[in-house]
Amino acid sequence: MAIVTCQNGHFYDNEKFGECPHCAGPGTETQDSVTVAMAQQSREVERYAMEYLKRSAPQTHVKISVQEDEEKTVGLYQKRGMEKCTAGWLVCIAGEAYGRDFPLYAGFNRIGRGSGNDIRLNDNQVSRDEHCSIVYEEKKNVFYLTPKGGNLTYVGEEMVHQAQQIAGGDVITVGQTQLELAVFCTGDKKWAKKE
Repeated sequence: MAIVTCQNGHFYDNEKFGECPHCAGPGTETQDSVTVAMAQQSREVERYAMEYLKRSAPQTHVKISVQEDEEKTVGLYQKRGMEKCTAGWLVCIAGEAYGRDFPLYAGFNRIGRGSGNDIRLNDNQVSRDEHCSIVYEEKKNVFYLTPKGGNLTYVGEEMVHQAQQIAGGDVITVGQTQLELAVFCTGDKKWAKKE
């Protein structure tokens, strides 16, 4: 491999290209044609994503922006009429996700291995579908742990059989993973509704 510079100052590998691919004449793929092709492909992906989401999830508002100068598509997903304010976190203290934190929002925060869950864990002893949920109830400003379908879920050393209130510092065990609850919204501290 030999990197050389053309008369216009472009660097290229002269073993791969007979002449500078940036300065090449008509009929060869130049940097500009690659950029145009990537922009067209991004628009096609955007169009497909919008059509898919309109059919499959009408309750979800999706904004997709194409940033052609960086040549990548960035998607932003947000539920209609709801702003996501962090109520607390689950922090992994044992297991594959050791050291990671997972934000908790108002409503159900589903835990499992599959992509349909809000908190995804790479633990073969955790159900692919929803294993359990952490629920933040805004009106009462409290957290609940809700087990799902006979999956083994523990708070401390006690197995959870039905929904129960949990508090900051509680350790939740699912499979081989231990998650500690760290709360932000507690007591009189909670997010005010925006007008």
